[in-house]
Amino acid sequence: MAENTPRGVKDFSPAAAISLKYVTGVIEEVFKRFGFYPLETPALENISVLNAKAYGDEPSKEIFVMKDEQTGLRYDLTVPLARYVASNKDLVLPFKRYQIGNTWRKDEPQKMRYREFLQADIDTVGSAETESDAEIIAAGALSLEELGIRNYVILVNSRELLKQVILSFGVAQDKEVQVLRTLDKLQKLSRDEALKVLSDVVQGQVGEKILSFVEQTGTNDEKLQRVMANVAGAKDAAGKMQELLSILGIYKLSGKVVFDMALARGLDYYTGFVWEFVIEENGKRLPSIGGGGRYDSLIGIYTSRGMPATGMTLGISRIFDILNSKDTKKTYAKAFIAYIGAQNRDYAINAANTLRGNGVYVDLNTTARNLSKQMEYASSLGIERVIIIGNKERESNKVKLRNMENGEEELISLQQAIEKLK
Repeated sequence: MAENTPRGVKDFSPAAAISLKYVTGVIEEVFKRFGFYPLETPALENISVLNAKAYGDEPSKEIFVMKDEQTGLRYDLTVPLARYVASNKDLVLPFKRYQIGNTWRKDEPQKMRYREFLQADIDTVGSAETESDAEIIAAGALSLEELGIRNYVILVNSRELLKQVILSFGVAQDKEVQVLRTLDKLQKLSRDEALKVLSDVVQGQVGEKILSFVEQTGTNDEKLQRVMANVAGAKDAAGKMQELLSILGIYKLSGKVVFDMALARGLDYYTGFVWEFVIEENGKRLPSIGGGGRYDSLIGIYTSRGMPATGMTLGISRIFDILNSKDTKKTYAKAFIAYIGAQNRDYAINAANTLRGNGVYVDLNTTARNLSKQMEYASSLGIERVIIIGNKERESNKVKLRNMENGEEELISLQQAIEKLK
């Protein structure tokens, strides 16, 4: 009996995998253009690393723990980065790394939410300047644009600024994190549900006042002016936000940048700017396809040496779903070599070796089937050209090149075939 995959994970057919690798390759190329370099960390981390108060209580429950071992599957790529930086004190700063790999969360599977998913991370460690945050955001945005996604919206906020807003309404500092987490769930909760949660944290009409303030609309500048006029102590954080928006304007991104005072992002390690990339479809906001922020205190959890850091994640699995690739390319092969009779096998293999040595992706017949079946195979994979080798071709030291789209054939030298296929 055929077995299905476990819930929350899925197979990628060869066609889908080719499309997925294309998406990954585009993102990696953009990261490299920005001067970032790769880092690889293991899928397994020690539980002491994963549970070092980095995620907060709720996400830590979603870590896959290895039975009878003190290890678990990585929940994201940021904490492994922090552990690596803490363990390598001779890094050249700023340390600008990217990493693309799978992560795992013991989450309830649903649309666009998996238990195993592919992420692309980009981070800068060792710079406290706003330019670093802007560069990270721009690299993520340009990655989407290279993939043809130009209608994205970048929601930006500042945990420093939001903290000042919350405190200005008389919220005690020990309740601050709970309020932040509730605000972060506004996209999932109705307003009444959010107010009910806040009523368990703050007293009286405080929850209503906070929600009303962060939900106010207007231009980015209008929102910032409203904050500076009404929130004591918010001047510095608002000034940094103005600087970030100004720098992002220089990058001339296709998507809109929106200052969203309700954005908090749930992970507790964020200390400054936070942002998310979203796409709206039929008036409804889809789950975010990327996000990140500044986390100046995270690395200090793993070492006595504190270090500023900022970074973001692009959810490749979600981006792939949104692109809805048609999976039309089923192989990388540009040509298929079909040969007639065992006496022509060696000549066919030598031809394949020559083509491959010249950078041409070639599939070669390896089964005992007639020419008709070999042609059917090439056609089913959508291979554009077939090289046919029979006695005539071998004896004349040539090959027959067939165009699978129009059926045209020509008897040419192998060198000519290379030139046409390249």
